[in-house]
Amino acid sequence: MMPKPCLHQECLRQNNSKRMLCGVLAFIILLLAPPASAWNATGHRIIAAIAYDRLTPAARTKVDEMIRNHPDYNRLFVIGAPEEPSARARYAFQYAATWPDVIRGDMRFYDETRKDFMETPLLPGFTSMSRHVVWHYYDIPYAPDGAKKKLQLPPHALSELRRMLSDLGKLDAAHAAYDLPWLEHLEGDVHQPLHATSRFLKAQPMGDAGGNFVFVAPNSNLHAYWDNAAGTDTTDSFIDRSAKEIATEFPGTGGLNLNPNRWLKESYSLDKSEVYSFGLATGTREQPITLPSDYAEKAKKIARRRLAEAGYRLAEILNQSLK
Repeated sequence: MMPKPCLHQECLRQNNSKRMLCGVLAFIILLLAPPASAWNATGHRIIAAIAYDRLTPAARTKVDEMIRNHPDYNRLFVIGAPEEPSARARYAFQYAATWPDVIRGDMRFYDETRKDFMETPLLPGFTSMSRHVVWHYYDIPYAPDGAKKKLQLPPHALSELRRMLSDLGKLDAAHAAYDLPWLEHLEGDVHQPLHATSRFLKAQPMGDAGGNFVFVAPNSNLHAYWDNAAGTDTTDSFIDRSAKEIATEFPGTGGLNLNPNRWLKESYSLDKSEVYSFGLATGTREQPITLPSDYAEKAKKIARRRLAEAGYRLAEILNQSLK
C-alpha cells in the first residue's frame, strides 16, 4: 500500500527573528520531505486549536506536561512560539498534531515501507524511530463497478487508534509523550474522508490509494484536493480565526462518539456519497478530471464540519482519560 501524500507546509508568517527561523526550517523540511499523509498542517492545527480550547483544567495540565516531555519539544514544537506560558503551551499542542507528518522528511527516522530500509539509532526520549507511514489511514475498500476488493492489513490507523485510546492515561511519561502527537494526528486523519477509503475499479484494480491516483484539474490529485479543502494558510491568525468560525458554524456537531471505527465509517459514507460523486473517472496527469461546479463549495463545508467533529472528539477523549 502506497503512503498517502499531501503537501505539508508549516511556514508561519514571521514577525520576529524566531518566526523567521521557523519559516526557514520548515521550508527546508518541505524540500527534503517525501509526500506526507494527512490533512495539511492547517487542518491539523485547526483541529488541535478546537480541542485545546475545550480541555478541562486537569486535562490541559496533563497534556501540557506530556507535550513538554516530548524529545522534540525544544527542537521543533516551540520554534516561533509565543513566550507567554499559556499561549506557548497551546501553540506547542497545535504543532504536535503536525509532527507525524514532519518526521516524514527527518533523516533521524526510517521508512519501514521501503524494501531496503535500515533502522536508525534509537535516540533518547523516543520509543521508536520509525516514520510509521502506514498508520495514517485505514482503507475501507470501495468497488462501485464490482471490481475485486483488497483489504488493508494492520498496522493501520484503526489498529493504532484503538491501542492508543486503550493506553491513554496508563503509560509512563516517555511513552505518553511519544503517543500524544500520534493520537492528535491520527484522530484528525481519519476524519478526512480519503483516509478511510481506497476505490477499486476494473480499470484501476490495484486501487486509487485514497484518491492519490485520481487526477483533478487544474493540477492536483483527489487526495491532495481534500487535504487542502479547509484552507492552506498556516498563519496563527488564520488558524485561530478558522477554529472559532468552524466551532460557531458547527456547534457540538457529530456528537461525541469516541469509537474510531465509527469515525472511519462516517468518512467512508462521505466518500461514497460526496467525494466520488463525479462518477468512475480517474483522469490522468495530462487530462485531469474537471470537477462539477458546485464540488468545491460542498467539499469545503464537509471539510469544516469534519474538522469540528475531530476537534470536539479529541477534547472529549483527553478530558475523559486525563482527569
